[in-house]
Amino acid sequence: MKSKFIAALMTLLLVTSAAPIQARAAAQFSDVDTHWAKKEILYLSDRNIIGGYPDGTFKPNQPITRVQAASMLAKALKLSLSEDTSTEFKDVAKTSPHYQVLATMNELGILRGDNGYIRPGEKTSRAQMAAILRRSFNMPLDKQATFIDVTPAHWAYQDINGIAKQRVAGGSKGKYMPADYVTRAQFSAFLVRALDDSQKLSAYHSYVGVKGKTVEQNGFSYTIAKEGYNSKLFKENLKTGKREAIVIPENIPSDDTFQVHLLKGFQLIVYNDEIFIPYWSAVGEMSELPIAYGLMKVKTDGQNLVLMNQPYGYTFRNMFIWNDRIYYTNEKNKERYFDYTFNPDKPVIDDPLVLYSTAMDGSGKKKEYGFDARVIFDNVAFTPNHVQVNQNNKSVLFDHSTMYYFNKKGVYKYSLLDKKTSKLSNVIGKDMRVTEMQLIVTDTKGKTHTLKK
Repeated sequence: MKSKFIAALMTLLLVTSAAPIQARAAAQFSDVDTHWAKKEILYLSDRNIIGGYPDGTFKPNQPITRVQAASMLAKALKLSLSEDTSTEFKDVAKTSPHYQVLATMNELGILRGDNGYIRPGEKTSRAQMAAILRRSFNMPLDKQATFIDVTPAHWAYQDINGIAKQRVAGGSKGKYMPADYVTRAQFSAFLVRALDDSQKLSAYHSYVGVKGKTVEQNGFSYTIAKEGYNSKLFKENLKTGKREAIVIPENIPSDDTFQVHLLKGFQLIVYNDEIFIPYWSAVGEMSELPIAYGLMKVKTDGQNLVLMNQPYGYTFRNMFIWNDRIYYTNEKNKERYFDYTFNPDKPVIDDPLVLYSTAMDGSGKKKEYGFDARVIFDNVAFTPNHVQVNQNNKSVLFDHSTMYYFNKKGVYKYSLLDKKTSKLSNVIGKDMRVTEMQLIVTDTKGKTHTLKK
């Protein structure tokens, strides 16, 4: 009889242990069954990384505290908690049940405090979460801009880019919202992606274009340079120094107009895995008629070269790509003819410009902003019957999520994020450039002025 009881008990135990762990976890948390992060929450519950509340709930939409995040990470990383009690916190007693995990995370540099305060009950922001996760899993810092609302001036800029590049965290409509609090469900999702490559987001996507005569991205540089008689688009491996021409004139389709698709000095834009290059065309090679500007795009491996139908025109200038849209300026009232506008012997004037944007295929044109800017251009070169002018005003400059411009009244900035304009200085400029923290303007007398961005 006793042996039959033991056998029955063993059978019951086997049946119980074979039951799906997810079913037990789902029963454990009464408020996650229809939640978007159910899969991630169950994943962590199965591995005893997270727990719920005494009432049987998980509270997925509640902000996660610093001590809760520390506890989850310690379990996920399978850390041996420190026995050293030399670490002192002004806000956590050594007798606290949370002391060991907080001291361990502090010693490892994962969760850091300020002035002796570790702030265990403080809600965790998305920026703090990025820094904590990146340090926990030793992900590389990354300088490539990803989100439209996180600039290089933000303290967690490289942390946020780092976890985004590793496909651990994404945003919404191009924004990361670094100051928002992370919910318990969101942190669970981020943690699962960090733990398991199969759970990562499908692809990395940046929402900020990189513009310049030479652009560096993902270990490569891209530039237009002359080789022999022709200019070509070159791609260089920054680690090995190997350089190859990925676009040459012979491979670019053309029509009946005279076109120069690759001109040294023209700025290009790299946006994710595509390169956008402005080009100019005229009726004939020695034409005195105005030049029209067009746009072509090609993959970063040199494949799928396309001449776009739009944007296009005599005054298509100052292009930038931001949040999956193409931004550019056109003149407000008329199309100026090149024989006047770009003659250096004429007095400098301001042009009324309109900032437009389109979808990435050139459709859906939308007016964004009107402003005046100085008519000053780079690479002005005259021959008896020919004009070559850079596609960008020196007086208009894009940087991350801001357009800077100057005119006869001073220097201004226009935020693409909140659509607001502010005046930075009364300086009358003739050129400008940006660094991570500053705008450097050269005035008409050649003096430089450093302005806070």
